[in-house]
Amino acid sequence: MKTLTPPLGVLEFLERAGSNAKIYEIKSTAEQLCLSLGCREEEILTTSLILHENKAPRLSVHSRNEAPERLNGERMANPMQAYLLTGYSTEWMPPFGLPHLLETTIDPRCLEPPCVYIPAGILHGWMAITPEELASLTDFKHWSRVFAA
Repeated sequence: MKTLTPPLGVLEFLERAGSNAKIYEIKSTAEQLCLSLGCREEEILTTSLILHENKAPRLSVHSRNEAPERLNGERMANPMQAYLLTGYSTEWMPPFGLPHLLETTIDPRCLEPPCVYIPAGILHGWMAITPEELASLTDFKHWSRVFAA
């Protein structure tokens, strides 16, 4: 598989975090992606931007075939809102490396497989990552302290 250089924000974040995560170019249809990656459907994740009129936006990481859990008063951002707030299309939005640090929730079922695949912020780019590293890279409290220093 061909490796890709991630977008600048993702690259800088991964370097600062000391991550060795790789981004692979996978040119497959949505239906063929599991076969191309050699994984199960539930191991392919997506990131959704969730909005609330009285709270800061947040990210939700979940299986691409499951709807994100939303709390009372929350709604999914539309594609234009997601692009304006994150700089990424909804299809390729990574869960970290965005212009603004956002609180992130991860569906607990996404933490069960040994490896998951997340959008890497670039067309056809998929990042292979362990659930532990995903949880670490999306730890809002930790990264808020790091970036505040």
